[in-house]
Amino acid sequence: MKKKQTPNYPEDNTENPNEIDIENETSLKDGADICQQLMDRYSKSSAPQHRHLIATAAAMRSILSAESLPLSPPAYFAASISAIEDDSATTLDSTAIGALFTFLSIVVLLVPKGGISSGKAKDAVEVVVRVVGKEGLGVASLRSGVKCLGLLVVGFSDLQDWDSVRFGLESLLGFAIDKRPKVRRCAQEYLEKVFKSFQSSIVIKEASKLILSLLKKHMPVALTLSTIKSADDSKDETLSKPEHLEVLHMLNVLKLTVPYLSAKIRLKFLSELCKLASSEFSTLTRNIHKTIEVVFGSSNVEAIIPEMENVIVSLASYVSREKNPVDTLISAATLLKCSVDKLHAVESNSWMKNVPLACGSLAVLLTSEASTASQASDIMKELISHHIDLKSFSADNNGLGSEETDAIKSICSIFENALSSSDGLPNEHVLAVLTVLFQKLGESSYIFMKGIVHKLADLMTLASGDMSNTNHLQNCIGSAVTVIGPERMLTLLPITLHADDLICSNVWLVPILKDYVVGASLRYYMEHIVPLAKSFQQASCKVKKSVIRQDLQAHALSLWGLLPAFCRYPIDTHKKFKALAELLIDILKNSLMHENIAVAVQILVNQNKSILRSGKGADELNNFIVRDSILEIRSPASYSKKTAARNIKALSSCAPEMLQALTDVFVLSLPAKRLYLKDAIGCLASITDSSITKRIFVSLVEKLQFVDGEGEFEKQADNADEFMEKEESNLNTIGKDASRCIITELASSLIAGAEEDLIDFIYVLIKQTFQETNEIGHCEAYYALSRILEEHAWFCSSRLVELIDLLLGLKSPADIASLRSRLNCFNMLMVHTLKMSSLEENMKPFLILNEIIVTLKDGKEEPRKATYDILLKMSSTLRNSSDLTSDPPYHKLISMIMGYLSGSSPHIKSGAVAALSVLVYNDPEICISVPGLVSSILSLLQTKAVEVIKAVLGFVKVLVSSLQAKDLQNFLSDIIHGVLQWSSISRNHFRSKVTIILEIVTRKCGIAAVQLVTPEKHRGFLNTVIENRRSKTTSKEADFNDADKVLVDSLTEGSRKGKPKGLGAFKQKNDLVEHRKRKRDKRDGDKLSDSREPGVSSARGGGMKMAKRAKHFEKSMKGHSDGNGIRNKKNFNKGSARGQKRKIDQVTMSKKGEAADTKHSFKVRRSKMFRGK
Repeated sequence: MKKKQTPNYPEDNTENPNEIDIENETSLKDGADICQQLMDRYSKSSAPQHRHLIATAAAMRSILSAESLPLSPPAYFAASISAIEDDSATTLDSTAIGALFTFLSIVVLLVPKGGISSGKAKDAVEVVVRVVGKEGLGVASLRSGVKCLGLLVVGFSDLQDWDSVRFGLESLLGFAIDKRPKVRRCAQEYLEKVFKSFQSSIVIKEASKLILSLLKKHMPVALTLSTIKSADDSKDETLSKPEHLEVLHMLNVLKLTVPYLSAKIRLKFLSELCKLASSEFSTLTRNIHKTIEVVFGSSNVEAIIPEMENVIVSLASYVSREKNPVDTLISAATLLKCSVDKLHAVESNSWMKNVPLACGSLAVLLTSEASTASQASDIMKELISHHIDLKSFSADNNGLGSEETDAIKSICSIFENALSSSDGLPNEHVLAVLTVLFQKLGESSYIFMKGIVHKLADLMTLASGDMSNTNHLQNCIGSAVTVIGPERMLTLLPITLHADDLICSNVWLVPILKDYVVGASLRYYMEHIVPLAKSFQQASCKVKKSVIRQDLQAHALSLWGLLPAFCRYPIDTHKKFKALAELLIDILKNSLMHENIAVAVQILVNQNKSILRSGKGADELNNFIVRDSILEIRSPASYSKKTAARNIKALSSCAPEMLQALTDVFVLSLPAKRLYLKDAIGCLASITDSSITKRIFVSLVEKLQFVDGEGEFEKQADNADEFMEKEESNLNTIGKDASRCIITELASSLIAGAEEDLIDFIYVLIKQTFQETNEIGHCEAYYALSRILEEHAWFCSSRLVELIDLLLGLKSPADIASLRSRLNCFNMLMVHTLKMSSLEENMKPFLILNEIIVTLKDGKEEPRKATYDILLKMSSTLRNSSDLTSDPPYHKLISMIMGYLSGSSPHIKSGAVAALSVLVYNDPEICISVPGLVSSILSLLQTKAVEVIKAVLGFVKVLVSSLQAKDLQNFLSDIIHGVLQWSSISRNHFRSKVTIILEIVTRKCGIAAVQLVTPEKHRGFLNTVIENRRSKTTSKEADFNDADKVLVDSLTEGSRKGKPKGLGAFKQKNDLVEHRKRKRDKRDGDKLSDSREPGVSSARGGGMKMAKRAKHFEKSMKGHSDGNGIRNKKNFNKGSARGQKRKIDQVTMSKKGEAADTKHSFKVRRSKMFRGK
């Protein structure tokens, strides 16, 4: 074996301009003559390096031709190597050698696998290495030679034979630390490929020794460099020496080759790297960290364990120096955590020694700038969460003397010292780590973190004057409250009132207790918190100064207000709730406690019912998350299904008394306070026997004189002559009305747990309330009825016809709350009817739909929005129905709405179109699944009614925006022919609406497809639309979905300026979008007025026309007309006045809006979109 040649490199890094840089050249084609390809590529180039390359290729081809050899890559390779070997020492200059290497690097890439034997490859490597040592070679030529060397070793040497690859590997290793970047990178690239290709354990072992020898050779210089301090990002003078640069390049070589070395050598590398790592930054620090990271990532944990503690000590020492560059601190901290993780995986008890060491070093970073502190905090939280193990620790004997105790004490001491040395409030990162430590130690925090709790309390006391910046501090203390419990916390930090000077201590803790107490004891609340609250109350009575008295009263009330907190998963509900119930009934006399008691009752009942309902433990539910807490509440493990059942039994036994007491309070409370009382009453009623609930409710009704001696509801007199005196009668009437509202509102809260007899009683009350002409109590009655229908499906089934007749016999309410409840009733009745019967058998759905269609066209925005919401809810319920019949309920609803398209009233037609627009937007598939839907609506474009045309164009915009392009193709011709006939009319924005439709269609289906179906007379308009669209900037158009934009744009016509709060399913999709308000003119207003038929009677007319169009509706609609028309005429006529008033309102709005017609509003709520006016 020849000795490896050490090239004599020139000092400069200047490239020869005559050399060829083929690094980015396109590879030649395999199978074609290489010389000819090069000539074709470079024959027109005048560059000297290209001329040399072509001349070299031609010379090689001449040699092969003269010897009658094939012009194949192996033959070219042999000729090139021979030329280099024969003439390199004497005749060839550096330019010629460079051209030969360039040609050879091209040829080697094209030689097929096995085309060069391992012996020939070994000889070729020796030739190449000898020649690249020649002086005067430029960088590009030298890189070509190194590339040839790498290709020969990787592709053709025997990688199972160390002698075959040794010389080439040593040569590559020498070039891998070359000072010339391009040469070095090329050598490192092929060096990594060679190591990656090794499979033989013997070869890997010998190659690993070679790398180790390289490291040891440079260790003396490396140790010198590691002791020299270096400024971050500065060009240190130490790097000006070539041997110093070689050390850095050597570390890069280590980083590349470490994954492929033997485990034994990797361990030695780790040991050497620990020697190089110092506590202060040097020029080697970043390379050392990166190399250690690679070693960790590529090594088996067991293989590097012997050196792991040395690595941890070294990294911890570096991290503790805060003045080191930030990026190196973070990389060292990350490696430190990784080291502890790896050590813990093998030695589970290693955390007792290493976690305190790591935390001690990382704690320094927690007070650094925000980004560094945040990353350090995350690392520390992971360390604490993953490694602190208290399995062998006993809280009973304090675990004194154990190694775990010493380690935990050490960690806690670190943070206690950090709090003591902090200037002012600690930052959020320190507190976040403390929070995790509290959670990890759990109840043991009471033993180990007493000092920290006191330090935190001192900080809160100092900041008590300004609590605005203490959120993180309160969260941290709250985490302590959660894990150690309020009893121990108040032992450490007692809330006291000094009788002499009336100074209160630790009262700042009360709001934290309110948010973070969970799993406490009801007994503790009654025996300690209640007496404490009473002591503050008593003290306030003895104070003369109003300010101090008010403060004491406020503290007393806040202590009373801890009741809901102590009701979060209490550990003694089944034992102590009876005593608590007696206390609560007694303190209900204090109106300030009503809300706290109501909330507490709800928490107790709901959390246990939830566990029983799901069959899961409380720790899986976490239904009651503490407000403003960064913690996930730790529910007691004892809250199992069995515990919840036992608690519900205890709650149920006391529920009647609590229910009676809350009911009495409810009747006497103001409306604002009745809301939470009603929820609490509902919870208690759900776990109380229905007969007891009925008895309490009936007793109250009798007390308020709504039931006579025989148990029948009394009617309120309608005739004013029956009153003796006008003023007295007014007072009596007002009192009676208020009582009626209260009773009906209370009834709605009793429905969930009620049985049939109580439901029937409440229903009679609801009907009697509806019979009152002054409409007082109707809102509560509507809501109670909707609750009955929601909770008791049997009631809906048994009284379906009666319920529909009852609701339709009532005038539609003006207030939105009543309307929403009424519509919700209609929704449930409609869904039930469509699921249970056919339209031929039951005409009631049409009567419900009549009102929905009319309300969709209401002049006010809130009724329209409420109707859209209920229509969406209805369609979603029906669509999700499990009914798989040939005529599913969902399709029944759509067919019913389509029937109104043939009505005589434009007002009703446009309402039906608006309803279908909503359904299509929510479920575009109905256009495919319901035959005739799109064509029926498009046919309305032949009418002359303005509001119908507007509604249809709005529908089309929704349609083209919602459908996928492939589905849109099915309707493209009908859409284009239908809308283009309105492209010439600018009034009512018809032209702009058609333009938008065409823009969307061309974008989705393509210009060619649209042009193909466009009539010749409208081609000019289409071309104009296309030209204008191309000239527009499309950045804004791409920012939001077509359907969202167009639905808003198309259905806002005629809507009022008020913006709704939400719109059901549409609210989830809506964004603020650009739209243009429509202009109204007197002519359109006249048309609209002329075309309307007032009230619901127009809806009935539409229904009759629909019957003629849809055969399966024919009989049912006829029966409906004959049987119900006269009976409901009175009620239908009541709607006329409302319809006329709506017209007046619209005309007024039209006049008011004239000034704003020329403006554009870019922020519109989605709910305006559905009004098809």
